[in-house]
Amino acid sequence: MTDTTPSQALSAEVVDRLIKANLLRSDKRDDLIAKIASGKMSGLDWKLEIDLAQGKGGQQ
Repeated sequence: MTDTTPSQALSAEVVDRLIKANLLRSDKRDDLIAKIASGKMSGLDWKLEIDLAQGKGGQQ
């Protein structure tokens, strides 16, 4: 049995769905789950991750 918290489980579900939708990078999965579960993911972090996943490099 693992020591997964409800926040980690929900974060993993959200991240996996966003990866499938090509909105997040799969190589950053574990880091994103940890950041979201801890409550440290800001709006700017979300924007940057989505931009990078879509190949925009954070530029408009």
